Amino acid sequence: MSQYSTRLALFGGTFNPVHNGHLSLAQAVAQQFSLDSVAFVPCNQPVHRENPNTSVEHRKTLIELAIQPYPELHLDSCEIDRAEPSYTYDTLRQKKKAQPHQALYWIMGADSFNSLMSWKNPLGILELAHLIVCSRPDNAIDRSIFPHHHLQHADELLDQSAGKICFYQELSNLCSSSDIRSLLCATDSMDTDILKRCLPAPVLNFIQQHKLYE
Repeated sequence: MSQYSTRLALFGGTFNPVHNGHLSLAQAVAQQFSLDSVAFVPCNQPVHRENPNTSVEHRKTLIELAIQPYPELHLDSCEIDRAEPSYTYDTLRQKKKAQPHQALYWIMGADSFNSLMSWKNPLGILELAHLIVCSRPDNAIDRSIFPHHHLQHADELLDQSAGKICFYQELSNLCSSSDIRSLLCATDSMDTDILKRCLPAPVLNFIQQHKLYE
């Protein structure tokens, strides 16, 4: 039996906007790795991409609306509350300090993983958490990044709170935040079918009511 009381995954990103692909991935990862919960962690000021054109408060509200039906998913506003550039290492260090007996996982995409060595203290990140690298069949993953930390057997996760890199192949997902933003901007030719398929109804309603992304 694991000595760690809970197993929490942190799912970082801009979530601009959050969509059903994010929700299904979080649920699938929680089931695959027997996690107690998954926390959406919207970044305040992204370091490796441009600042979102939507306020962090709006992005936070959209996540709250999206995850409401799912008890295993929740919002963590720690990066918003820090009101400074969002570094994964700082977030994980804060979480470990608050809950030292909690095993942490960080959910990230293949593109983010391939740039990991340019992040703040990448080895420190691994000392604080396991990494769950999510990719699609057409994603190329740089296997030269910390190769000795790649997961060999699933039971390696049970008695360790950090230090392993797990690769998870995503299910088919046709939703993209950038595509959604483009559709919302093109009000004269809006494809409502795609929006309804990719956005939870409360999220789409909030976006339309507040004229976000137009």
